[in-house]
Amino acid sequence: MIVSLVGSDGAGKSTVSRLAAERLQTAGTRVERVDRWDIVGSPAYPATRFMTADVRDTRACVAGMPGTARFLFLMWSFAYALQGRLPQASEPDRVTLLDGYWMKHAAGEIVYGLDRAWVEDVVAGLPRSDLVIHLRLDPERAWLRKAGRDVVPYECGMDPGCSRAGFLAHQHRILDVLDGWAERFGWLTVDAGDPLDEVVGRVVDTVTARLPRDSAAPAVAQPFPVRT
Repeated sequence: MIVSLVGSDGAGKSTVSRLAAERLQTAGTRVERVDRWDIVGSPAYPATRFMTADVRDTRACVAGMPGTARFLFLMWSFAYALQGRLPQASEPDRVTLLDGYWMKHAAGEIVYGLDRAWVEDVVAGLPRSDLVIHLRLDPERAWLRKAGRDVVPYECGMDPGCSRAGFLAHQHRILDVLDGWAERFGWLTVDAGDPLDEVVGRVVDTVTARLPRDSAAPAVAQPFPVRT
């Protein structure tokens, strides 16, 4: 089963996916967490040997690409990250938990000017998720989480100063696209502004409920601290 955790920048996709994977594994679920940047510097992905092992530098290089090339590169990275995992991911009692997948980047590139219909045609060719959970967070709250730490121009409408105004304007537009897709495709929307423990718990409960009855052991609550 392929499960995608999606959301705009600052929604907590990486943190929630990591903690959810830990809880599911503790409960006895076979789970693998996949991120698109797993392909960098890993012998499991030999076709990426041309890329620097410095993921931060790689991300900066990708952000500097023209829009069409950047979008296609990002979609390739998602597809390649899943390569070799798909036979296992299709097993109903195994969870492949995707940290992000294509949704936020596709929305971002539409905001940057790519044709929406063409973008949607491209992503239709990627492996389909069995469950999509939209971690929805207001951009104002996302800014409070990220300001002064890891905000980059790509998240701010290419504002080189990474201003609050640039971030908010760009993220509101991305959120509009994600909200539309969530309604159109029936994604589960979770308020990512709730306490982290509650958000992780809802993700775990939702995933567990989708597992075959004989493999869905009850999730074990863990005292993870709430992070902001």
